[in-house]
Amino acid sequence: MHRALSTILPALQLTRIALVFTAIADIWLVVLLSEGLGLPMTAVRPLPVWAMLLCTGAVATGLYAFGMALNDVMDVRRDRTFAPERPLPAGRMGLGGAIVVAVGALLLAVAGSVPLGRISTLLCLGCAALILFYDTVGKHLPGVGVVTLGLIRACHMLVANPSMGYCWPVWLTLSHVIGISAAGHRLEGKRPRLAGRSVWVVVGSWAFLTLALIAWMGSEGLLRIPDRPWLWVGPTAAAVVFLGMVLNLARGNVKRQVVGGLLIKRGLLWLIVYDAAWLAGAGLWMEAVAIASLLGAAMLSMSVIRQLKVLSEPTGFRREEAE
Repeated sequence: MHRALSTILPALQLTRIALVFTAIADIWLVVLLSEGLGLPMTAVRPLPVWAMLLCTGAVATGLYAFGMALNDVMDVRRDRTFAPERPLPAGRMGLGGAIVVAVGALLLAVAGSVPLGRISTLLCLGCAALILFYDTVGKHLPGVGVVTLGLIRACHMLVANPSMGYCWPVWLTLSHVIGISAAGHRLEGKRPRLAGRSVWVVVGSWAFLTLALIAWMGSEGLLRIPDRPWLWVGPTAAAVVFLGMVLNLARGNVKRQVVGGLLIKRGLLWLIVYDAAWLAGAGLWMEAVAIASLLGAAMLSMSVIRQLKVLSEPTGFRREEAE
């Protein structure tokens, strides 16, 4: 059993698999909202909903795992100094094994996108290219990197339905990810710092992307299909609650670095709340409950991985820690 855990656990930690449920919730929102509201899905092959959920789940899981694994492969030297507990610098997984995981995850994502149509596959490949750009160059350019993270989330959602006419859920996810990434970067004191011109790059890029989305929807007449104001009630309430959580977290006697890390983790989990709120606002209550259950799955996965980590440690080491 110990040998099996020592093989499986590093892969789970490498891919941060517990947070993959946030990506699955985002992409499933597009499928369920498009189906429930009768939004155009002209670029998607006619598939039953269960097949759409299966394919898009594979896309979300593959892209997320690819990004996380590739990130650790690229940062292995740096992590030996600043994060020696991670699987690669700690020696619990070899570099070759991590590369295999990254390539396998990318192939899973592409395979999942193929039944959705050519445009979806191209978007999936474009999203993978953005991930590669971020892991190699973007994260070293704070303003560009923060915006790229938001773009990755938005692009991966549109893989489910490139003809998504009601893009406000995509915009909210884009804005939320950019916001928590920027705040987390500053609080954690990452280098290079997000200040001066980099802040203007983030604000200007967010404004440009917002206007571009509005212009695209308006030019195609998609704002009317359907632009229901009550759909915003749930997501707006969720945003207010999240802001309150952030302010409460900031008032605690915790180091800025810890606050930054918690903000990003909780902010990503909160995407599931937004997704469920959109569906509830559309009157898709069963779908909303199903998406909300992914939040419990994510938290359960975190707990299970923590327990597996304890079980994977040598008995003697655990005894010493207890003493």
